[in-house]
This record gives sequence, structure tokens and C-alpha cells, in this order.
Amino acid sequence: MVRFLKEIDFLLITPALLLSSLGLLLIFSTSFESDPSFFVRQAVYIAFSLFIFLVISRLDFKAITHLSPIFYVFLIGLLVLTFVTGVQVRGSVRWIDLGFITVQGSELAKPILVLTFASFLTRFPVSKLKYFLISIGLLFGPLILIARQPDLSNSLILFATWAFIAFMAGISLIYVFIFSGTLLLGAPFIWNFFLKGYQKARLISFFNPNFDPQGANYNVVQALIALGSGQLTGRGLGRGTQFHLDFLPEGRTDFIFSVAGEELGFIGLGLIIILLGFLISRVLKIALSLKTSAGVLFCYGAAFLLSAQFFINAAMNMGIFPVSGITLPFISFGGSSITSMFILIGLVQSAKNSK
Repeated sequence: MVRFLKEIDFLLITPALLLSSLGLLLIFSTSFESDPSFFVRQAVYIAFSLFIFLVISRLDFKAITHLSPIFYVFLIGLLVLTFVTGVQVRGSVRWIDLGFITVQGSELAKPILVLTFASFLTRFPVSKLKYFLISIGLLFGPLILIARQPDLSNSLILFATWAFIAFMAGISLIYVFIFSGTLLLGAPFIWNFFLKGYQKARLISFFNPNFDPQGANYNVVQALIALGSGQLTGRGLGRGTQFHLDFLPEGRTDFIFSVAGEELGFIGLGLIIILLGFLISRVLKIALSLKTSAGVLFCYGAAFLLSAQFFINAAMNMGIFPVSGITLPFISFGGSSITSMFILIGLVQSAKNSK
């Protein structure tokens, strides 16, 4: 047990636990009067996720990378199963109801795909066209399934993570220019035949803040009011008016950053940023200490994913990014979301122990 504890990087797990505790505090604040079960469920999710972290951290990272094809096939099966038995919420089919818990495949896709890309691009040089095309195939299989749920925001963040890992693996700039040009040429097709009506409205409202303030732009307006009203120290836990008076929707998930700003103020948001920044810097420091290419690529991918997810969620809450369903890492309510984050840093810990 003593040896096991010595192998745990407390500079990695501590900020994750502190962020989760802050999230739990905010969820308690937003649910103690209406539905305390949100707090209880989130506490269970965190305990379960910590257990998963401890289990994964004990596994050999090299063995895990060799099993990445199995995890990838499992992910594809899970995403396909979502269309067969998934439950529909607000027009999206993203969750499989297991009775005692709902599983969101697009969240679990994050650690699995980062592991898959890191493993594949380590073994096969992405500078060669053949392997570049195969890596795109590995990406677009789950990406299309996730986008069709529809979950465009998570599909975009996975695409960006693949691009970053491929860049770190030494992708040829010629491939980047050709691929980017192809995507730009396909933009009108995506707009006309792929995007849903509400997704188009979100993009339009982003470029025109005065567009439909009572509809497509309503959430952003309320989020900005919440952030501004918190000022330096916040209104206090449970005293935020925007969520508690039902002005701000999705305050436990997508817009929990605004809830934190209103109730904890700039100081509370600053603490969240510092903790997440410390966690990301620790992942990068671990990456620099590793000797295995797969471990290095995975840690870089994990750091990018955490950074991108935080930036998009925070920017969305501040009205400088289109509204999307990206959660705030370790803080937003949701079992699949927080479990995927702890799996991610559990794999980072595993890579560190196996160096």
C-alpha cells in the first residue's frame, strides 16, 4: 500500500479532486432546494471515477496501448448501440440508459481516441500519405457517429485533438493544406445538409449578438448577466438569481461556469483557472519526463483536450464562442463526463509509472 501511494502523482490527482469538489459544491448550491439527488449522484460519480483512476494508474501503459484497437472497436459498438437503444433528450440521442446510470459514448470517446491516435501515430509515421489517410479513417468513423447524434461540439473537439496529436507526431504540412482546403470546399455542403436548424441559429447568433435574444441567443445573454452580477467575490452559494429564478438553463452542465461566476465571483473563477492550469502544466511536465513516444503523444493530447474543453466552455459562457454542449472539465454535472476526465489523467499516471 505504501509503495502504491508513493507511485501516485499527488500533483496530478490533487487539482483534479479539488476541481471536482468545487463542482460538487456548485451542484449542491444549485440543487439543495429543488432536487438534492443531483448532489448525491455527482458525489457517487466522483467516488467511482476516483476508483477508476486508481485502477488504471496501476496498469502498464505499454500493455494498454497494445489493447487500444479493442477499446476503439468497443467505442464504435457503443456509439452504434446509442442509435439503437439510446434515449432522446431535447432532440439528441446521446445516452444509453442502463437503469442505474446513463452512459454517453461521446464523452468516453475522448480518452479512448486520444489513446488510439497516440498509439497508432507512434507505430506508423503520419508523414507518409498511407498512414495519414488511415488515421483520418480512424478519426471519421466515430466522428460521424457522434456528429449524427447530433453532438457537433464534441465531434469538433475530437477533430481538433486529432489534428494536434498528428501535428506533434510530425504530420506533413502539405497534407494539412490539402485537408484544410477540402474541408473549406465542403463547408457549404455541411451547412446545407448536415447542420441542424438550432445549430445554424447558434452560429448566426454568435456572429450577430442581437439575433433572437429571446431564442437562440437567450442562454448567452443570461450567462453574461450571471457572470457580471458576481463581481469580485460573488453573491454567495445558493444566492445566484439567474439559475435559481430559472433564467439560466443548463446551469449544472454547460453553463456551470456562469453559475460559478455569479456565486463565487472573479475569485472563484480565478481559483478554477489556476487549478486547471496547474493540472495541465503537470500533464505537460510528465510528458517531458517520458521516454516512450506513445506516452509523450498521449500526454500532449490529454493536455490539449483539457485546455480546449475549458477554453470552449468558458468562451461560450462569455459569448466569445458559439454555444455548444462542451462541459467544464471535472466541474460540470454528469457521470460520463467526469469519468472520462479521470480515465484521461489515470492514463497519464499510468504512462508516468511505466516510463
